[in-house]
Amino acid sequence: MPSIQTLQRLSTAAAVAMATLALTPATAQVNASTPPMDSLCPPGTLVDAAFRDAAVLTMRQLVVRAPGQPSHGAVRRALAAAHIDSQKRPWHHIAAYEGNLGLIGALRVDPSLRTEAADWLRWQVRHLPLRGIDQGVLHDRWVLADGSQESMCPPDIDARHCNQIDATDSTIASLFVMAKAYLDNGGDVALLREPAVRLALERAAATLLRLQQANGLSWAKRSHPVAYLMDAVEVAAGWRALAHLQDKVWAQPQAAQTSRDRAQRAGSGVEQQLWDAGAGLWRVSQDAPSAQTSRWYPDTMAQAWPLLWSSASQPTSFSASRSAWPRAAAQWRTNDNAWQARNVDPAGFWWPAAAVAAHCVGDTAAAVDWVTRARAAWLKPSAPFAWPFQVSDLLWLLWLAEPGPPQAPLPTPMTTLPATGKGG
Repeated sequence: MPSIQTLQRLSTAAAVAMATLALTPATAQVNASTPPMDSLCPPGTLVDAAFRDAAVLTMRQLVVRAPGQPSHGAVRRALAAAHIDSQKRPWHHIAAYEGNLGLIGALRVDPSLRTEAADWLRWQVRHLPLRGIDQGVLHDRWVLADGSQESMCPPDIDARHCNQIDATDSTIASLFVMAKAYLDNGGDVALLREPAVRLALERAAATLLRLQQANGLSWAKRSHPVAYLMDAVEVAAGWRALAHLQDKVWAQPQAAQTSRDRAQRAGSGVEQQLWDAGAGLWRVSQDAPSAQTSRWYPDTMAQAWPLLWSSASQPTSFSASRSAWPRAAAQWRTNDNAWQARNVDPAGFWWPAAAVAAHCVGDTAAAVDWVTRARAAWLKPSAPFAWPFQVSDLLWLLWLAEPGPPQAPLPTPMTTLPATGKGG
């Protein structure tokens, strides 16, 4: 396997080699030692500047630029279309959770992305139901490649992909964390004070509260009453992020304290309901048996989540995961089966979060090996950042990068539709 130094000298593919326009200089001050969200896992410098810049460009390319259209500002899950209808029209999948995570990570290394983050926030606010049975639930959307049409159920698609959301609780939490990341990286506080934005966030919070149970854990969604570990730690982070907005943006100290209390309850529920002391591992969900670490997802990866989404206010989960993650990862360390050496997920997903977890517990060699392999694959000139890469991967990849100006000027992505396109 080539060394990282050798790979750093390779071309980052046409994505940055053909760049001609510079990024707008960021005015926000970014602390390189601060992780992209509330976490006790430190950032790293394992992703070199050229790889980082190609990832930032990809983040920009995933944004739908269709001025005047309802789709403007949406963040596509992947560069390639996920569905082709009978008229050969390519449809892209929009999942709010995925887009939020990607921007949380990207804002840290390039705060000038706050323009895209603002448009993405506005897109979510426009699409978030404010009343009825789905109040506060942002279902997935589909958008044509040119941004001219949106749909919850595009033509000729399997009905299972319509009116869908992977999990309501984690999607809402990711919105709060992304809004805080936007604010922390120089975002306009006036946007967050707009009545429509504030109302949407408050309605989402009310829905999240309805999902939280007496033990602090939350159901994934109303139609799927299961309390998952991975969701639970994200929900705790979401309540903490909302408390920050209530305190700093809306001047609501009592509401902020209530949100912090809900975060504390969620964290306590994780520790009391989901830790299997006998096995020294986390249960995948409240009613699940002991984790089966011979299964990569969800069992093995679940061991990393309390580590990654940790908080100084509840360090117990972080400490437990510092032993649980290495124990689970050890099952994937044989020479021909090491998680960092190949995609061990049967679905083929890359799971860059595993590299962050490894770095967090001091196994930086494994994280370096993962980054080296991802760099070679994701910077292929013929298909950079190809599926199964997805936008949420950028949170974890850029966690391991140092903020800084691009090493080469990055192009400004073209508008998807002509400026004369009429709104829908």
